[in-house]
Amino acid sequence: MKLLMGLLFLFFLVGCGDGVEVERDAYSDPDKVFDEALQAHKDGKYEEALRKHIWFHQYALDYQLSLSGVRLSYALSDWRCLGTKYPDALVALEYFVDKAEDEIKDGGDIYSIFHDFESINEVLGNEERTIALFEWLDRNDGRLAEKVSNLARQALIDAEKYTLVGKYLDSERELDMQLMQLDVVSNFDVPGAKDGEMEAYAYETFSEEIQTMVAILAKNGRLDEIERVSRKVEEKWDNEDFRAQLELARRGVFPERKKNNSACCCQSECDDSE
Repeated sequence: MKLLMGLLFLFFLVGCGDGVEVERDAYSDPDKVFDEALQAHKDGKYEEALRKHIWFHQYALDYQLSLSGVRLSYALSDWRCLGTKYPDALVALEYFVDKAEDEIKDGGDIYSIFHDFESINEVLGNEERTIALFEWLDRNDGRLAEKVSNLARQALIDAEKYTLVGKYLDSERELDMQLMQLDVVSNFDVPGAKDGEMEAYAYETFSEEIQTMVAILAKNGRLDEIERVSRKVEEKWDNEDFRAQLELARRGVFPERKKNNSACCCQSECDDSE
């Protein structure tokens, strides 16, 4: 029923024959569309802002894959902010959550759709829906649950569902992946980046991911794996602060989550209206 109501809403909003999409050929430059959505929001042109947010969400990656991060961070944050002044925007967001859930249960492109689903739920503060769908996947198809377990991990940790998180944690494989990413990112040359900036970012990310993994292992009593992981990472990075943080993780203490840096351009106004 919720999906049907959302479908009807979008039909009247965008005037499309299939009732779901803003027409793909309505725009062709996703960067420009996103900027215009933000400006329309600031100018109080809320329906126009929503139309462009919907188009950006549906089609930006068809034109520019590098916008994947923006699409699920800044764009969603501004869309939610828009919804505090224009409730139809929240209805539209809820519609896309419902649509993603139905597609996952129907066997859609599990990873990308679940990523949309989880990201929108985080923006809306509906992490319990992410948990519920992951639990459904766990019961019905563990293979698919494994594919998206990293996307559901933080929501599950926040809900203290440590056994379920641990069920899909292969510490050896994940450690190898984290070590590889550390080498790649720390040596990545980004135009405009300050000397050592990417290396610092790589080690900060590595530290947080390893702490999280070790804390999950600790919560599940997997002590042998903790010892193996600790030895390998300390051989790679002999750092006093990291060793102290790792010791906390060995006791089951998770690293403090970073504040969300994807606040929209209107975030202060959004917070004032809530």
